[in-house]
Amino acid sequence: MGLAEKRTAESIKTEKLPAFEAKLKDKAGYDIKVDINWDTFTAYDQYPLSRLDIVFDDLESFVKKICSDDMGKEALQDKMSTIQLTNSDNNDDVKMELKDNTLSLTVQLVQGSFSSQTDSQIANYVEALL
Repeated sequence: MGLAEKRTAESIKTEKLPAFEAKLKDKAGYDIKVDINWDTFTAYDQYPLSRLDIVFDDLESFVKKICSDDMGKEALQDKMSTIQLTNSDNNDDVKMELKDNTLSLTVQLVQGSFSSQTDSQIANYVEALL
């Protein structure tokens, strides 16, 4: 990780992440912590960090879909308090799992391809577990 990646990651940590968590709270009605495995996002170059906005948008939209009513808000709050994001350079690692109140998402934001879960995929997966 070079200085450029360090600066970008720090900017996301201090500016974008708190604003994103506030949006999630607004949609869900409770605090949802977002835990990012920074080493997996800064191990390559700035490209994965620049794509985090797309992942954030999909996550915000997924929470909005689930929490469209009080029943959805209560169900999500009972099952999810944290979203954990990990980046991989291997497309085969892309997955999602809801376990122990944590939604773990592994995305592939490296190289020329881009693979992550869409808001609908996440919503369908989580809703089936609520």
